[in-house]
Amino acid sequence: MIEDRDLALEVSNRMLKINASIDDSIIFVQQHCSVEEIERFKMAMGEVMYKVFEEALIPIYKKHPDLVPKGQRVSGIND
Repeated sequence: MIEDRDLALEVSNRMLKINASIDDSIIFVQQHCSVEEIERFKMAMGEVMYKVFEEALIPIYKKHPDLVPKGQRVSGIND
């Protein structure tokens, strides 16, 4: 996907920040919304996080396996 390792690292870091932001948003919603709203939001955000991982991070990690964050297991790459 992204050939240049430095660019891939920057994109990987940005994608990981997206996931962290989504996690924070879920916590916020859990503190302020109904159970039904929470469940719908969590399902939607799970789909977004899956897409970020599958469509952006996995291709980067396949090309640059050394960019997989320490402690993170990615099937087919560092398992």
